[in-house]
Amino acid sequence: DREAIDRYVLFVHAVSANGRPLEDPMEIIIRVLDRNDNFPHFTKPVFYGSVPEKVTPGTSVVQVSATDADDNVDSYNGVVSYSILSQDPPEPHPEMFTINSDTGLISVVLSGLDREKVPRYTLILQAADLQGEGLSTTGTAVITVTGANDNPPVFNPTTPAGQEGTPHPALTVHALNVLTGLPASGLAMHFAQLQDPQQPWAQISKSTTNASGHLDPSSTMPRRLEPGTYKLRFETAAYWQEQGYPSFYPYVEIVFSVTAADQKVHIPLLLSPYSYTTYRGN
Repeated sequence: DREAIDRYVLFVHAVSANGRPLEDPMEIIIRVLDRNDNFPHFTKPVFYGSVPEKVTPGTSVVQVSATDADDNVDSYNGVVSYSILSQDPPEPHPEMFTINSDTGLISVVLSGLDREKVPRYTLILQAADLQGEGLSTTGTAVITVTGANDNPPVFNPTTPAGQEGTPHPALTVHALNVLTGLPASGLAMHFAQLQDPQQPWAQISKSTTNASGHLDPSSTMPRRLEPGTYKLRFETAAYWQEQGYPSFYPYVEIVFSVTAADQKVHIPLLLSPYSYTTYRGN
């Protein structure tokens, strides 16, 4: 097995019938030639990347990589080539992204990315040895399309003066993935109130964080909080599993008090697979 032992060293010498040496010992090195018997392996179960909407073609998105235990110096058995097998959803074109077959760098190949229409893409990747003609394996890349401020506000002439726009919710959240330094999008959250210490928590609403790490604007978050005790529960295990990491905390619960009616509460949450930090924000 070349991957276990790639060469053997022998020392041989010639002797006469009575055992006397006839010449100095000679070193013989036997090299084990490689056979293409190992599949490539992607270095992560899922690769995650993000790209702003409406970027120009050629913009880099995420780097993927795969390894192969076979020889890549004296043969092509361990030389990996990358390709994209499929894109979901296939909109606005089934080939919005391309991958460098040698380096594994995924980039945008066509214009037309629009977060309001398609906020996330899933790519099925292939890594094949023998420069793409040998043994192969598949992997996954998830690409989040981040927003741009391209939707101007619309004036509603029926809105009374001094009440333009939708009232801000009483509770806001901003979640950050400290491994990447990017917003923690897709993090599920449950919001509840303790109305009676002798009774279970009463759920008020549930939501997920959007591409910017804030609560989804479509969530039914209350516009006013009465004084009392409240709880936010974040489903961190499911979030980190989707990111390809184990989580020390299966969930994170933050219990806080509202002491005055109409009080606005902002809670930042800094997340890693093994720790979290929160505090009262402004």
